[in-house]
Amino acid sequence: MSDSLAPNPYAAPASNLQEPTVGSQVPTIAEALSRGYNFNIGDLISEAWQRTKGTKGIILGGFVIYYVAILVITTILGLVFGFVGLEAEEGGGATLVVSQLLIGLIGSALTYPFLAGIMMTGIRRAADQPLNFNEMFSYFGLALPLIVTALIMMILMYVGLLLLVIPGIYLSVAYMLAIPLVVERGLSPWQALEASRKAISQHWFKVFGLLLLLGLIMAVSMIPLGIGLIWSIPLFVISMGALYRIIFGVLPAAK
Repeated sequence: MSDSLAPNPYAAPASNLQEPTVGSQVPTIAEALSRGYNFNIGDLISEAWQRTKGTKGIILGGFVIYYVAILVITTILGLVFGFVGLEAEEGGGATLVVSQLLIGLIGSALTYPFLAGIMMTGIRRAADQPLNFNEMFSYFGLALPLIVTALIMMILMYVGLLLLVIPGIYLSVAYMLAIPLVVERGLSPWQALEASRKAISQHWFKVFGLLLLLGLIMAVSMIPLGIGLIWSIPLFVISMGALYRIIFGVLPAAK
């Protein structure tokens, strides 16, 4: 009987290019980068569309909280640093610029955890893991690495856009999975940026095509008074979650 269970030495090697099935071992980042992956844009969007059912309220609620937080934080910080505008005439425009940078930095530190929560909701849904609205509030302890990741990402993208444009477009797509890598895998900012870049670069044009199509869907959905965004925003978030799952797999949710 034991002989019948032995692996066939002449059998074709199993492929690791497909996404991990439910219950399979989640690959390490190094394994995910080395095994490769592939996906079909139409199939991915179709899967994400099916998974929007029962998820729209959580994702849309997360975006409402995110934008309200931006509005409140911007208003409060604007009032706190408002006096700087009165001194700008004496101290020059540099004083005003510094105050605006401080407002942006502090505001980002408080809002990026919300963005991470929204992205993780899409990843959880794509991996058939339990969803909880509290996910939106679970990553404030990672505010520092999240803001550092975002700042490095934005600086490199802006420099790329200013220099030759194309490098900036390349990086804006290549870095799109860095934020969830910080919170889901605990990578440092630079590790997350590099892991995202190396993974997406394997199929950069296909990922760009996915983003282009999703952007078109969202643009069309805005035509009837923006009502279609009720469906297109969750579709976008879950599509990104499905792409993340295909490339890196998803660790079991902490209990």
